[in-house]
Amino acid sequence: MPTDRKAQDVDSLMEAMKGCTIAISTDYSGLNVSEMSEFRTTLRENGITYKVVKNTLFKIAADQAEMPAIKDLIDGTTAIAFGYGDEQIPAKVITKYVKDSGVELKIRNALLGDQTLSSDQLKELAALPGKEELAAKLVGQLHGQLAGLVHVLNNPLVRLARSLNSPSSGLVNVLNSRVQQIS
Repeated sequence: MPTDRKAQDVDSLMEAMKGCTIAISTDYSGLNVSEMSEFRTTLRENGITYKVVKNTLFKIAADQAEMPAIKDLIDGTTAIAFGYGDEQIPAKVITKYVKDSGVELKIRNALLGDQTLSSDQLKELAALPGKEELAAKLVGQLHGQLAGLVHVLNNPLVRLARSLNSPSSGLVNVLNSRVQQIS
């Protein structure tokens, strides 16, 4: 019979699992208390939940949440980072933190939807440009193309206007003489 505390832990894990878009498995055994606290703060600031899990409770929560693929993330001492929304943000935050701080946090693998990613694939995901950066590049490319189209369409009209305004144009002289005759 599970204790109330264990039942609460299972419920908490189920809640984290159901709403997440990406779950990243880490081995935190190389971190001391202050490094773990700093890491958790960094994740929390980016909307990422980080839970140290007991393997048996995690498996129970995965079964109850009907997410059997997530059980592949646990092996030994495990903590899971649950990301919500943009799947790339947790990968970027974790890999950047490990790189910048030099802590001994090992990224094992991740679950993105139903697909399991290795640590190398997760690093590749983190290295890709974000959605906002890609959208900005697309807008820039579209702007360049549209500006070129406007120039091409506008060029014949500009040439006509210049021709009509040039003093050497016979048309201007004819029009001026007609205007003088009418007045």
